[in-house]
Amino acid sequence: MKILEKRDCDLILPIEGDSLVSFCETGLTGMVFESQISEQSLIMFEDELRISDSNSSYVICGTKPGTGFWRADLLRLDYLIGCRLKEAVARYNGCMILSFETGERLEIESTTGYEAWHFQYPRPHTRTVKHSISVHGAQGFLIY
Repeated sequence: MKILEKRDCDLILPIEGDSLVSFCETGLTGMVFESQISEQSLIMFEDELRISDSNSSYVICGTKPGTGFWRADLLRLDYLIGCRLKEAVARYNGCMILSFETGERLEIESTTGYEAWHFQYPRPHTRTVKHSISVHGAQGFLIY
């Protein structure tokens, strides 16, 4: 059973060690992660996504429908499919940081004053669990 952990004021999302298996493009854009026992989680984005590695950093625009976040932009992240998460932190201030074992780091924070991302376990319509987990990051705070 997956559970949320607290580290100081931050939350550790229960997807450390899970692999990115696909992108979800129905409604909001999202990433689907899968554990070694085939449990899936979903992170959906509503704001810009900052990608950093040891060589560079760049931003992909927000993912709200109509803002121009198209498959061409996601192609820039295809190299992460199959990569495992080293750490997934929901910061007390609403920012989320995903660190991959390969060294890439994705950061999502609100630039609009509204919710920037949504985490769900299990991925909707995949299985039923007694205690589902839902965390949302807004400007300045977490909702869970």
